[in-house]
Formats: sequence, structure tokens, C-alpha cells
Amino acid sequence: MPNTKSAPTHLALCCTAEDFQAAAKAVLPNKSWVYVSSSANSGASLDSNLNDWSLINFRPRIMRSVSALNTKCSILGQTGQYPFFVSAMGTLGNAHPGAEPLLARGATRKGLHTVISTATSKSLEDIMDAHLDEQQRLKNQSPSKLFFQLYVPIDRTKAKSLIQRVKAAGYQSLWVTVDTSTLGKRTADRYLQAQEALDQGVRETTRDPAAENDFGPAFGGRPVPGYLDPGLTWEDLAWISREWNGPVVLKGIQTVEDVRLAVQHGVQGVLLSNHGGRQIHSAPSALMTLLEIRTYYPEAFDKLEIYVDGGLRDGADVLKALCLGATAVGVGRPYYYAMAAYGLEGVERCTDIIAEELEITMKMLGVSSLDQLRPEMVNATRLLNEMWRPEMPRPKL
Repeated sequence: MPNTKSAPTHLALCCTAEDFQAAAKAVLPNKSWVYVSSSANSGASLDSNLNDWSLINFRPRIMRSVSALNTKCSILGQTGQYPFFVSAMGTLGNAHPGAEPLLARGATRKGLHTVISTATSKSLEDIMDAHLDEQQRLKNQSPSKLFFQLYVPIDRTKAKSLIQRVKAAGYQSLWVTVDTSTLGKRTADRYLQAQEALDQGVRETTRDPAAENDFGPAFGGRPVPGYLDPGLTWEDLAWISREWNGPVVLKGIQTVEDVRLAVQHGVQGVLLSNHGGRQIHSAPSALMTLLEIRTYYPEAFDKLEIYVDGGLRDGADVLKALCLGATAVGVGRPYYYAMAAYGLEGVERCTDIIAEELEITMKMLGVSSLDQLRPEMVNATRLLNEMWRPEMPRPKL
């Protein structure tokens, strides 16, 4: 949306990914700010996302040659410039009029893979067109690809039609969201909705009338009938896979038990995520779930690709997740904030900041390529102490 508040600080003063948050708050209308910054209930899930990264420390190695670095990373056979990608985010038109096509252009310029949400402000075809146009401008030198995040609607005919559109448009993989049987209680949104109702004295609208996407959600955490299927089960993966006929990732896995089931059902990847802290109250962070997998089902790392998402604000932390076995890390809100405040330049600047931190830390950690990362390069004891453990059988008296 057009900036209606004040000008953000100069882009040059954004030296960390966190700096974009204050810049976005300065320009976003209150309704848009509440939507993107809000989390479930008291915010405990979001707090865990942000804080758990700091509970893991590095164990750097010295006297190793790091004169040349290789930061490239493959996601489902698609090589990207870095081991992080842009996470799926809905309704980006409320952040910037360029919306998802602008985000795709910025990510393509930097060689980043991007997951595009079902809940876009622009059509999935327009977003792909922007990506392909940018690729042509770059003479197809960017390794960037677009993936698609699927919210499965109740109507199976609509669901299959959407999957076919995604396939026809050229998206490389399907990321099925599995943690939205209902929308979480986004407390700040609830307060805003209540105040709007009091101020206007009218019934709430269910959709943003400016949306150009029939599959777009209500803005501000309002549910739309039929948009999310509470009856989605593991058995549905069979018809989804048949319709898609390509790589499938399950987005929103939060326990090692469900990773086992994902392997059994033959998907190619899982995204460990609690939906940015916006769904279930007191959810585990993706890092905590990653440690569960390392402890109780390490074979999973050889059976599918495992991504983590949630709370990352420093490129150095990407390496912590990779040391523990993750394939790549998703970054969400920093890109939303960067785009809201600075548009295309913000997307590029956010990538440069995270990439520089990644490269600096690689050198000081003593690795020149990502395949040199090992679990012993991090100390995750503090998180392990808080990790879930199966209940031990009680001894018979």
C-alpha cells in the first residue's frame, strides 16, 4: 500500500536484517503492520523462534584455508546462490504496490529461490512472468527458481484446478501447508478487528476487495469459508502427488513423529515451521524440532531434504541449522519489512546483509564450502536440555 506515515531511515543505515522492522513500521499503515507483526496468543511461539537461535553457539576451527568460498546450495535439485530462501508470505500487496512480482524480481537478481504463497495479492502467473522477465534481463544467468506453497481448499475440484495452474505456470515444487486446520488466534488482529467494529458499527468484511487472487485469504486473520480444509489427512497426499507429479514438501512439520510419516508417504522434503509463531500457542521452534530429528530419527536426513523456517535475523545462524543437518533456511518477515520500506532495493539489500554475515561466519568457522559443516561445529546443549523426551516406562514393583 502507499506509504501513509513517515519516511524510513536511509537504506544505507540498515546494517542488519532486524533494522528493516523499524523502517517498515515507520511507513506501513497500522492495519498492515498489525497483520505482519502479529503472532498467536501471548506471542510465546514467536518468542521461541527468535530466541532459540541464540541458544546455539559455534565451535570455530582455525588455521584452515578460507580464501575462496562456495555458498551455493541445492534445494530439490535446484542450485541456488545461498543456503537460504525467501519463505512464503501472503498478501504482499499490503506491504508494497509491487507485491509478489517485485519480490520475485529482487530474489531473482540475487540468485535466491522463493516460495510463493497461495495467498498472493497478484496472480501466480503474473508472479512467474515477472521472474521470467527478470531472468531474461539477466540472460538466464540467475539460478533462482520459484516454488509454490499450497493451502488446500475444501473443494477438491478447486484444489486440483489450482495445482494444475501452478504446474502450467512453471513452478518447480509444491510446498503443502499442513499446520492450518484453522487459523490461529492472532491477538493483535483481534483487538484491531474489535476496534474497527466499534468505530464503524458495521459488520466485518471477509475479504480485501483489492485482492486479485480468488484463492487469497481475508486480510487481518479473518477466516474465509472453504479456504482451509480441516479434514486434510495423510491420505490426501496421494491425489496431491498424482495431480502435481513433481517434488512435494510438507510445510509446518513440528514433531519427529510426523517426519517419520512424511518419509513413509514418500514426500521429497519437509519444512520445519510453526508458521512464524502465528498458529498454535507454545509451539516448538523449528530448531527444536530439528534437534528432535537428530536425536530420535537421524536416518531422516538421508531420506528427504529438511528445511527450517522461523525467527532467523542473522546470516550467521543459517550455518547453525546447516551444521545440525538442515538443507536450507527460510527467511520471511525481514523480506516483508525490507520490501515495505524500500521496495526492490530493500529486497536486494536484505539479501546482501544476510549473505555477508553468512560468508564472514563461514571464514571464521573455518569452512570454505557448505559440505564441510559438521554437527560438532556447534554446541546445542542448552536447547537439548529443553528438548522433549519420550516418557520412560515405569519399572514394575
